[in-house]
Amino acid sequence: MLFLLLIKLSSAAIIEGKVYSWENFEPLSNVIVEINTTPEQKILSKDGSYSFNVTPGSYKIVAKYYEDGELVMMAEENVTVVKEGVYRIDLLLVPVIEIEEPKLGNITFEEVEVKEEKDVTIYYSLLLLAAPIFYFALRMKRAKEEEIREELPEDLKRVVEEIKAAGGRITQKELRERLGVSEAKLSLMLADLERRGIIEKYKKGRGNVIFLK
Repeated sequence: MLFLLLIKLSSAAIIEGKVYSWENFEPLSNVIVEINTTPEQKILSKDGSYSFNVTPGSYKIVAKYYEDGELVMMAEENVTVVKEGVYRIDLLLVPVIEIEEPKLGNITFEEVEVKEEKDVTIYYSLLLLAAPIFYFALRMKRAKEEEIREELPEDLKRVVEEIKAAGGRITQKELRERLGVSEAKLSLMLADLERRGIIEKYKKGRGNVIFLK
């Protein structure tokens, strides 16, 4: 049983990313992200970031944003995991549009169907137009982040490289062992990187987990 468990864990992959708003291309807070694994995994992300451990297979990731208990934006993305590793999937949440049911009166069913088709066509046309803008803005943002990293002092660059080598996330304890520095110095370096917007630090148990943005 233990042997089978180790095999399963060794073939695991990570699907991670951020959820962005359609309105300003900024990460959304308090967004629900779920994936149809068995059993299903679901999280409430406070800052728009999410991460799931999965085995090879095909999955659907769904992100939902509610206001006053009403679903106002959502996104879906299919992803196929073929081997272990980190799969980066960013999601753009768009408004949920409810097509108003027309009053029948003397309208024929053919006219109703045509109206619904037009509404759906317009909606998806807007999505197709917005998608390139979103990805361009995202690429520009990441390019700016890379530029900031290039300007880092050598000791901070090494910290970033170690986190990147670990797949984009690492415990603070493991990072300190890799760098061979004191806890005090590492805390100062991580605080500097967090201030620059390069990393995110989350409490897990008695330690911290460091994520590369």
